[in-house]
Amino acid sequence: MRRRLTLAFLVVTLSMIFVAGVVRAVTLDGLLREREAEHLHREASSLAAVVEDDTLTRPVDAAMLARFVGPDTEVEFAPTDGRPVVATGADYEAGEGGISSTISLDGGGNVTVRQSAGVIKNLWARDSWSVLALLGVTGVVSALVGFAISRSLSAPFQKLAVAASALGRGRFDLDLPDSKVPEARAIADALRSSAVTMRDRMEREQEFATHASHVLRTPLTGLRLQLEEMTLDEDLPPATRAAAEHCMEAVDEVTVVAGDLVDLSRRGLIGGHQVPLEELATSLAQRWSDELDKRDRVLTAAVEGDLELAFTPGPVEQVLDLLLHDRVRHGVGDTRLVFEGDPRGHLRVVVRGERRGGAEDDEVREARHLVEGLGGRLESVEAVSGTEQVMLLPRR
Repeated sequence: MRRRLTLAFLVVTLSMIFVAGVVRAVTLDGLLREREAEHLHREASSLAAVVEDDTLTRPVDAAMLARFVGPDTEVEFAPTDGRPVVATGADYEAGEGGISSTISLDGGGNVTVRQSAGVIKNLWARDSWSVLALLGVTGVVSALVGFAISRSLSAPFQKLAVAASALGRGRFDLDLPDSKVPEARAIADALRSSAVTMRDRMEREQEFATHASHVLRTPLTGLRLQLEEMTLDEDLPPATRAAAEHCMEAVDEVTVVAGDLVDLSRRGLIGGHQVPLEELATSLAQRWSDELDKRDRVLTAAVEGDLELAFTPGPVEQVLDLLLHDRVRHGVGDTRLVFEGDPRGHLRVVVRGERRGGAEDDEVREARHLVEGLGGRLESVEAVSGTEQVMLLPRR
């Protein structure tokens, strides 16, 4: 986008310069011709005065006129009776576009001074290099100005693209630009509204899943226990015992289906974009390692379990950003991250390191709220290495 805007600005600027140059050229050509016409008129008037004086003493011939001829002009004396006398300069070229001036003599006849058509062209040719240099400088300046303007215009849209990508990964803490461009503000508002809507919907679906799990599984578990007690009765007829066992199998199948439906409702909102666990852990560790290096602290990471398991990256990134930002502010010494992929589909992340102060700040509380909204849990555990924060998240 930036290159296209720069090129567009450059093309528009050069087009405007070209149009202005054409208009200026036409105007300047008229001014040059007017100036040269006035100059020739003065020359013709002066020559006419000289010719009138000379005609009183001797005839006017080519040798006399040659004294008043320039390299690119032609002088002609046409008496009332007799042949015209002409003197031509060495560089004079007859043709269209030339300028001439004719003065009538009081004693009869007239004097004409003509200028070569190439004089005006030569005047333009003298300034051609300066015009080209000016055009080049203008092009460079317009390109630089266009790049600066395009960078300013494209920056909020590039930031919006990053925010949209983060929303697609499941992140709701979007870094949106505060732009004065109406279109950028409209897109930012739409993304912000979408993030709030998706987060509210996710929390409602998690509440629904928890409630549905309780409502469905609790009576099914109670029914299975009753059937199991029935099968333990020794006085129960064989046919009744077989029917009870068959009912127990049916209850188990319904329980599995209920569990699948609950899991499906949990993962349905942001389950599209997933990355392998190893890639997710590497990107997070590299980003926060640079941040801790600025404070002379070290961040190490380890990946355990099934490295090929894929997880939705956005929620993991958002929660760990909150926890690691808390470690940057309140942590002491080095920090270690341990990612463990559970083959059953869960992700376990442990943040280890010493932490000043026992009370949780807003970032940790927000992280816990987000984890619980995703159907997981976040616990703080005191260990030998310091305070450990253990996060469990579903795969999607």
